[in-house]
Amino acid sequence: MAQFPSELTGRLTPDLIAALTLDERAVIEAATGELGNKPDAVKLGWLKMRTKESWTKQRYTITVGRALEKIRTRLAVKGGSGSPKE
Repeated sequence: MAQFPSELTGRLTPDLIAALTLDERAVIEAATGELGNKPDAVKLGWLKMRTKESWTKQRYTITVGRALEKIRTRLAVKGGSGSPKE
């Protein structure tokens, strides 16, 4: 699983998290929190406990990708509207 760049996780604000679905929030929490360095099997077990649903590696990977894309898009919009071009 791809690691999250520290500059991205440092910029996760409540409004960015609020734009995500419940599954995406749980996956971001698993991927960036204390479980970030744990094996995927541990993350999948934690997600099952947290969401009361079954999780596969494929579902986890797809959900992480979707959540990251939403976050990147929102960060680009935020950054692009107020930052000067070089």
